[in-house]
Amino acid sequence: MPLPILEDREHIHTRTITINAFRRKDGLMDVEGCIIDVKPFPHQLMDTSREAGEPVHNLSIRITLDDSLTVRDAVASMDQGAHNMCPQAEPNFSNIIGLQIGPGWNKKIKAAMSPGLGCTHIIEMLAQMASGAMQANWSRRPGENFEEPTEVRREMGPGMLNSCYPYRESSPWVKKHFPSSYIAAISVD
Repeated sequence: MPLPILEDREHIHTRTITINAFRRKDGLMDVEGCIIDVKPFPHQLMDTSREAGEPVHNLSIRITLDDSLTVRDAVASMDQGAHNMCPQAEPNFSNIIGLQIGPGWNKKIKAAMSPGLGCTHIIEMLAQMASGAMQANWSRRPGENFEEPTEVRREMGPGMLNSCYPYRESSPWVKKHFPSSYIAAISVD
């Protein structure tokens, strides 16, 4: 169901984020992120200006990951930054090579790109790229037999359990598909 339509407002900004994942012939995976910010009117920045519809930002990064989701390569491209010197930060994204997607990813990225060595927009997008990489990684693995009876011990990883509504430890979905991870909700009367 789409969001309700609201009246009496003016469109002032569009941010588009695109994340794509690619399986490589060498067994690695590339995840590419692109962020484009556009305003529907001309505007002036401190050291540059933009016409209506001209991107304020057009920023991209590609991370190459192995099966353990460790970054093996990272390449950034700032076709359009808010300031003329923004592209000078592109090579600094090699600092994330060797980091692994998983718990603490965002903190590790910020540490590798501090103080002020990167681009805040690309750094923020890397969190979404990590999520996209995890989604893509499922399509790279042989499928699990979901027809197996639930008596077969199936564990939901700690990073997934309680991460969203269906995956909460007391949900009927967890009870059905991951009974060993299920914990009944306590009723307080």
